[in-house]
Amino acid sequence: MRVLVTGGAGFIGSYLVPRLLEEGMEVVVLDLLPEPSTLAQVRNKITYVRGDLGSSADLYRVMLAYRPEGVFHLGAILAGPCEENPVLGFKVNFLSTQTLLDAAVALGVKRFFMVSSISVFGRDVQEPVSDDAQKNPETIYGQTKLASENLMLWYARKHGLDTRGLRFTWVFGPGRTTGITALYSSLILDAIGRGETVTIPNPDERGDWLYIRDAVKAILTLWEAKKPKQRIYNVAGGVHSIREVVEIAVRIRPDAQVTLQEGGKSLSPYPAAYDDTTARREIGWAPDYSIEAAVREHIDIVSGKS
Repeated sequence: MRVLVTGGAGFIGSYLVPRLLEEGMEVVVLDLLPEPSTLAQVRNKITYVRGDLGSSADLYRVMLAYRPEGVFHLGAILAGPCEENPVLGFKVNFLSTQTLLDAAVALGVKRFFMVSSISVFGRDVQEPVSDDAQKNPETIYGQTKLASENLMLWYARKHGLDTRGLRFTWVFGPGRTTGITALYSSLILDAIGRGETVTIPNPDERGDWLYIRDAVKAILTLWEAKKPKQRIYNVAGGVHSIREVVEIAVRIRPDAQVTLQEGGKSLSPYPAAYDDTTARREIGWAPDYSIEAAVREHIDIVSGKS
């Protein structure tokens, strides 16, 4: 099967693309980056196309040129830039989804997957947050993701397109350098792994930590599911405070230079805990990594031990 992966040179894409190749898929990657260093190990096994998600012409061009049977829509502008430029955020995140869905229907694409986000929920919901909880996003990024979710549901109803999506929590792992949640997950572990001094202003901040390899497993699990009962699922790893995860990291690296500033306020605009019971029951999703195993692997990779 030939598939298109938008944003394939990004954090999640850099882990997903090699797995798709292992599954025997022919992969076309669309990304704005000129040289995909994140995909260096598989560069000669994929078709790499430079293109802008904000350009409908670029999207239609790649869809028409390669006529994929499936689409993995990972590309998006993240929360910070969306807050600074809401119009650009909707152009890139929402309109790209609409254009790709439109092209998918026209070209007979078999399946369309999109990475959504817990940002579709506001902090006013009861935790753990269920799939069908009220969606009241506090960020422009969350609004673009919610609008895109609704668009996917409409294309499924109107055109019969097999659309699927997952709402990820704090996805962390080596290589995650952008996004709000990277500040208090991946970047902290990166600093510890490299032996750098790190100061944490919000040690008691709680969130759901989903390791990148488990996130990719969840994508493939939903992609391969025969007839999922719903189209968009919450996926969770496990709720932990930053303090708890740092304590695990310090046990692995006793020489870590970490300062915890007590009394810091919560910085996340999202709820902390999510209910992914439906995904576990209906599609057989379950993470492979404990938080201890994920932190150890992350630190080993960053420090060059793995």
